[in-house]
Amino acid sequence: MKCLSVVAGTALVCLFICSHAGAAEVMKKITKDDLKIELHVMKAEPFYTKEEVAAKNAKSGMLIMGGAKPLGLEETPRPNHHLIIHVFDAKSGKAITDADVSLSFQALNAKGEPSGDRVDVPVVIMQAIGKGPQSTHYGNNVVMADGTYRVLITVNGKKVDSRITLGNAPSKMKM
Repeated sequence: MKCLSVVAGTALVCLFICSHAGAAEVMKKITKDDLKIELHVMKAEPFYTKEEVAAKNAKSGMLIMGGAKPLGLEETPRPNHHLIIHVFDAKSGKAITDADVSLSFQALNAKGEPSGDRVDVPVVIMQAIGKGPQSTHYGNNVVMADGTYRVLITVNGKKVDSRITLGNAPSKMKM
């Protein structure tokens, strides 16, 4: 009986670790002309309207400020990541709350070549609940397996091409 509980406990720990593998946040800072852009990939986040924040007394998650329809946590396919960018004025550090943003990503193979369709991200304008305008950011929940991706970012007509690696995927490409 002791052996069975150890095996069951080990299986639960493995299941927990495996389900959270790759859940670590990825963050990359990019400067483009007069903009400082922070690209983040983290675990998927819940979205709320102002009315829902008040009604549910929500203390965490994303407050919808505008833009596209958010991809909810219960959508099919179920999103596993929150792909977003923060945009700041490079000199003042002040968040830019009215940027025109587009985002897309595409999986890359071990040689750094595209290995799937490009995914255009419906961009939601949001703030972290309770954090105010300085937390304004752009993006949405997405489905991204572990691997290396090309992320194309356009902010106010300025294009940035970035590479990120999620999870335990090998990262042998020059960034």
